[in-house]
Amino acid sequence: MKPRFALLKQNFPTHDVSRETVLTEIGWNDLIANPGYADTCAIRMSLALIKSGLKLPGRMAIKTGTYKGALIEPGQARLSKMLTRQSLLGSPERFKSGDAAIKGIKKRQGIASFFRLYADIGDTQGHIDIISPWGEALQCGGACYWRSGEV
Repeated sequence: MKPRFALLKQNFPTHDVSRETVLTEIGWNDLIANPGYADTCAIRMSLALIKSGLKLPGRMAIKTGTYKGALIEPGQARLSKMLTRQSLLGSPERFKSGDAAIKGIKKRQGIASFFRLYADIGDTQGHIDIISPWGEALQCGGACYWRSGEV
């Protein structure tokens, strides 16, 4: 069952919450110094979804706390693909650019996955975040990448 956006937003650790705090909350203290876990967008999204009642078939277990044993997917591309399963969130809308996404999303809210963050320079990184209307614009819980090659 899809979680209500208000609950997801409430459970989402925004950029105001440090990566150290997020990793400590799930018992991954040993990964704080690991540069492979410098980017925590998929971890944050996984945690918010879990706290909102969604069971994920992730690769790594939460080691401590209320959600101990629940699985988190730490990779943005894998989490994005996983969420397209009908048993999770289902088929997403896809946009070929950030500009197209802004026009297509308008004043809606939900989860956005940004692929090829700086497509104009050949970047292949990704980011997953919550988005919601903010006045005439869209805001993300962490960061929006409207220069992306695909949203």
